[in-house]
Amino acid sequence: MSMKRIPEEKIEEIRSATDIVSLIGEYVQLTKRGRNWFGLCPFHEENSPSFSVSGDKQMFHCFGCGAGGNAITFVMDVENVPFTEAVAKLGSRTGVEVEVPESGEQGRESMPPQHRRLLEAHTFAAEFYQHLLLNTVEGEEALEYLTGRGFTPEAIERFGVGYSLGNSDSLARLLARKGFSEEEMAEAGLVIVPEHGGKPFDRFRNRIMFPLHDPNGRTVGFSGRVIQKADNEPKYLNSPETPIFNKGEILYNYHNARLAARKSGNVILFEGFMDVISADLAGIQSGVAIMGTALSDKHLALLGRITRQVVICTDGDDAGWEAARRFSRLFKSGRTDATVAVIPDGMDPDDYIRKYGGGQFREQVIGQPHTLLSFAMMYAKRGKNLNNENDILQYIHEVLAELAGNTTPVERDLYLNQLSRETGVSAEALTAQFRKAEARQVRTDTRHEDRQDRQGDQRPKPGPKVRNTPVSRAERILLSHLLRDGAVFAGIRDSEEGNPFFHDEYTAIYVNLAGFYEEYGEPDVHRFAETLQDPDLRRIVMETVMSELSEEHVGEEVQDCLRHIRKYRIEMEIREKLQQSREAEKLHDHLRALELSKQIIELKKSLSAV
Repeated sequence: MSMKRIPEEKIEEIRSATDIVSLIGEYVQLTKRGRNWFGLCPFHEENSPSFSVSGDKQMFHCFGCGAGGNAITFVMDVENVPFTEAVAKLGSRTGVEVEVPESGEQGRESMPPQHRRLLEAHTFAAEFYQHLLLNTVEGEEALEYLTGRGFTPEAIERFGVGYSLGNSDSLARLLARKGFSEEEMAEAGLVIVPEHGGKPFDRFRNRIMFPLHDPNGRTVGFSGRVIQKADNEPKYLNSPETPIFNKGEILYNYHNARLAARKSGNVILFEGFMDVISADLAGIQSGVAIMGTALSDKHLALLGRITRQVVICTDGDDAGWEAARRFSRLFKSGRTDATVAVIPDGMDPDDYIRKYGGGQFREQVIGQPHTLLSFAMMYAKRGKNLNNENDILQYIHEVLAELAGNTTPVERDLYLNQLSRETGVSAEALTAQFRKAEARQVRTDTRHEDRQDRQGDQRPKPGPKVRNTPVSRAERILLSHLLRDGAVFAGIRDSEEGNPFFHDEYTAIYVNLAGFYEEYGEPDVHRFAETLQDPDLRRIVMETVMSELSEEHVGEEVQDCLRHIRKYRIEMEIREKLQQSREAEKLHDHLRALELSKQIIELKKSLSAV
């Protein structure tokens, strides 16, 4: 097995040097409860924390979905990377150097080779663009522009900012020298290849280049900004959608904000990536932004991984208020709470910071956000004259509709009293009107649920639960013994039993375990889990070893499990042959039906002997 390419002592050194609580705390908000830490599982959607991390055992386990393992398998699962890359990530984190095998040998088995090529092209392009910005005469104007906007050398490095040359094919020629084909360059979105022949040319020319990263921090696209806008060109030019770049699945600066959010306790959601950078220059490092798309379920899931508190901060103009309204509605029933930071006087974050400074932006805007209900009232009040009776009635109607079904009794009293002060209508009258609005809301919700019941609810259903049949329990107990006791494994391997398991996932684990024992000799559950590329198989292994086993009657328990699985296999074979026999009779194939009947009789005899 190629896992030995990294010395075992090096793997153990990295595993021992990694504090799993600190590591997982960079991805999941953890709260200490007794000896362990708990948070929302990053591997499945949940609203109540069932994800446990043990500092003593250096292990994690989710009681909801069964995920479990150590620091290395956690990185493999959460980052979707193979073993060597996870070890390398933890090595750089702990200061232990690791030589990672070439990607062709072992680097990114879970990623198609063509996707790796696209990532490599983007990594090269990002390095080339930053070199042009920082080290060439051609990049001086762009660098001066950025410096004038408050960019520090540290910010340029942190965000990977660069510059693309004005001539048409500089990147195309360099990528060709690096061995990239025209098809690869075009698929990456970095180069445009004319349909009817002609020389390939760079998509981005004479622009300040901002790399776009996936959640793992890999460059997957770019946004290029012109320095001086001409009439016939867009201010910003973004990479097209590619196999590695989907705007609906990417939040700008997510890979940096993930760590910063652990300190700040929240994530700031901006409309545009330049707002993120302006906020960063003002000392707010936990900002993220959508890339010109609607806020998607994927975006919400990414945010839910790292925070329970999102602060929405959009521009202060009409378009910004509308965006904040759209964003806020998506957080009402999610696992993540949200507030809204309102920027006054129609300004955007950069305008406000330039006028009042980063400190006031942090304290007066981000530091004093409004609740979703408070923001909804502010939104409803905009453009209305509360000296006008029709406007008052419309305002009351909109606010009561917002409060209905969304408030606790305390919140209801608080906001109804506020509404009374603003409109001059008594709190008693508003309360009576609110009860009617709430009753309408209940009837509407009930009709909606009834309609879904009649039509069939089309919302995504939870995935299939882990099997809990008697044969699966027998397989789980047997696997647990095989994982912990090499002698038990050898006894089954050397018998005439062959593969003792029935279900495919257990069979796959058994085959991998055979190879593991052949190479390592001794049982080591953590090390074995690290060799498995399939996260579902790792999950079964770690969930299996969490179960308690009898130490006194191992032999009897193993034999009992084997008998149960043998019996089940024979029963399934009998059921299959009965079905085949019925089909043969329908086709009047009496010889075939007779042969199957004999086989069924023999199987039933063997079943009674088990």
